[in-house]
Amino acid sequence: MSTTTERSLVHYNNSVSLMEALHERDSDGQMEWMLRMFDPKTTIPQSVDREHRRLSVLGSYDILDTPPELEFESITQEAKEYFDVPIAVVSLVDFGRQWFKSIQGLDAKETPRSCSFCAHVVERMDEPCNPVMVIPDATKDDRFKDNPLVKDKDGLQLRFYAGAPLISPEGPKLGAFCIIDTKPRPEGLTVQQQLRLEAFARFAVYQMISRCA
Repeated sequence: MSTTTERSLVHYNNSVSLMEALHERDSDGQMEWMLRMFDPKTTIPQSVDREHRRLSVLGSYDILDTPPELEFESITQEAKEYFDVPIAVVSLVDFGRQWFKSIQGLDAKETPRSCSFCAHVVERMDEPCNPVMVIPDATKDDRFKDNPLVKDKDGLQLRFYAGAPLISPEGPKLGAFCIIDTKPRPEGLTVQQQLRLEAFARFAVYQMISRCA
C-alpha cells in the first residue's frame, strides 16, 4: 500500500470505484488527474474513459510501490552518464502522483501529479508532435514557469527537461523516461539524442514486461 497523500491506483479495488474517483471534482471544479496548464496544439483532449483505460493498464503491471530493481537502476544510471545530466528517471504517472520506479540524482520517490512534467508527455499528441518533449528552459515556458519544481527557491529549481513516453504494448502511455538539469540547455537535444532517449524508454518498458513474465 502506498504511503503517499496523493491518490493512487493502489487505493482502488476495482474498475468501478476507479471510474467513480476519476469523475470527482475539487472545489475549483477540476478533476484531480487533469492537466491545468497545457498547449492545446500538442495535447490530446483529456477523457475520463481514456484515462481509466490508461490507469487500468498501468495497474496490470503490478509495479507501483515496488522496491528498486537493478534492471531499472542500470538504465537510469546509463542515461545520466550518456546525456551528462544530474537526474534521470523512470516515472510512472499514477492517479494523483508520479511515482519513480528508478531515479538517479535526486532523493525522491514521487511528486504530486499536478506538478509532473511527465504527465504532459503522457498526454502529448503522437502527430504532428515529436514523441519526445523537450523543455530547454522551464522558466520561459508558460506551462511550467509557475510549477513548484521550477520556481520554489528551496526546491529542485528544474530548468531543463526532456521526456520520452513509456508506451505499453497495449497502447497507453504509462509514464516517461526523463532527464533533468538544474541549468537551462538552450540547444535542447539533437535528433540523435532524442532517438536515444526513446530507446531508453523502450528498454524500460521491456523491463516492465519482463518482470511480469
